[in-house]
Amino acid sequence: MTPKKIVQKFIKLEKQNKLFEMKVDNIFFYQLIRMQLYSYIVGEKKIYRNQDYSYKNILVIIFNIAKELFFWIKKKKLLDNEVCIIRHGRKLNGRDVYTYYLEKIIKKKTILHQSLGQRNNLDKNSINYDLYTLKKKLLIFLGRSNPDKNKEVKKLIKIFKKAFSLDNNFESKMCDYIQNQLNSYFVAKNFLKNTNFKKIIVVNSYGNLGLIYAANQLNIDTIELQHGDIHQNHLGYHFPKIKINKLKSFPKKLILFGEFWRGKANFPIKNSQIITLGSPYFDENFKKLKKLKKGKNNRVLVLSQQTIQKYLLEFIKTIISNNNNIKFTYKAHPKEDMIIVKKFFTKNNLEKNVKVINGNENIYKLFEKHAIQIGVFSQSLYEGYSCKLKTGIIKFPGWQNMKSFLNYPNVYSIRNYIDFNNMINTPTKNYSSIFYKPNAKKNFNVFFKQKNSF
Repeated sequence: MTPKKIVQKFIKLEKQNKLFEMKVDNIFFYQLIRMQLYSYIVGEKKIYRNQDYSYKNILVIIFNIAKELFFWIKKKKLLDNEVCIIRHGRKLNGRDVYTYYLEKIIKKKTILHQSLGQRNNLDKNSINYDLYTLKKKLLIFLGRSNPDKNKEVKKLIKIFKKAFSLDNNFESKMCDYIQNQLNSYFVAKNFLKNTNFKKIIVVNSYGNLGLIYAANQLNIDTIELQHGDIHQNHLGYHFPKIKINKLKSFPKKLILFGEFWRGKANFPIKNSQIITLGSPYFDENFKKLKKLKKGKNNRVLVLSQQTIQKYLLEFIKTIISNNNNIKFTYKAHPKEDMIIVKKFFTKNNLEKNVKVINGNENIYKLFEKHAIQIGVFSQSLYEGYSCKLKTGIIKFPGWQNMKSFLNYPNVYSIRNYIDFNNMINTPTKNYSSIFYKPNAKKNFNVFFKQKNSF
């Protein structure tokens, strides 16, 4: 079973069983757990490795909750600001690569940190949301919603258990997921009622579903900044059977990197609510790269994802077994388990052929030093290609998400060493520049400085 077939099955089940209409406590709970449910199933079917979020530092969280409470009198005034920006976890030199430029434009704003245990730094414009996350956990002990006793929850569990042949652990997992998301919604709604927020700008809406749902119910304008790949197998964006503007957990506006992305999924909002502005982070780095000469480096850059780690490691091993002169630079994902990576290369005597780069390193410095990149699915592959790296898409689970990318010059599909070798030796052609709209900083300035435009 492939990710694509699982998504197709989801959409079929959604239509047949009216899953988006299922309620607990008068909340449409299915839309809150759709992505988690998908991740659980692909993990259980051993298609992708289950993602690990245990990197949060509990001691840091506790310390900063105490610190936040101590300074709350000063911080409380931040609740009066009209604009709230929720930062993303992808940081370079301590700044969020997606929102940092926006924070320069909007002078009066509140920064919301979802978890300081993820190495966020508080500043005078920041509020720590960990206290509210703690409240969410406490609600579990109170048993507020009891999804395990809800008829529609039981029906949902029965449908998916049968459709995907899941074991008996599935029921308890789903009840936990549903209760957790409902608690997220309850806590977010209570928090937002005590603010003056009129607009919330978020990166990765499907990681903040409870908060988006609550904000939309309270008529707070919600805007998402694109942060990654968008395609018809991505259940955070693709809703082919939903009526426009009927999904409560989706933002009211979506800001895209480029026009290329507009038709890549069936978004649950009107076309006029989708705005293409570009990426200030990409623009800034691309302009720097244009001024530099590419370093002479015969290494092939590998862009990893934590979910497909095992496939990429075995692929590198296979290529080197066919040609011991091939050298790789393995760029890990920020959340990837580096111990597994290093152990694999040591065990297979591949250390001389592979240089491992930490996931938090500046990827544009790697683009500067490489001429070829390979991966399966990642937004970074589009960034690298736009910086004129010949690109190989390896046919492992999830490669189907990149099918339209293969239509562009200097992009190749790879199944084995023969394909890999052909890609290496094929002369490059002119590159396309469709993926990122130019002049992103100017576009952001124009759009976000007009008070009524967003």
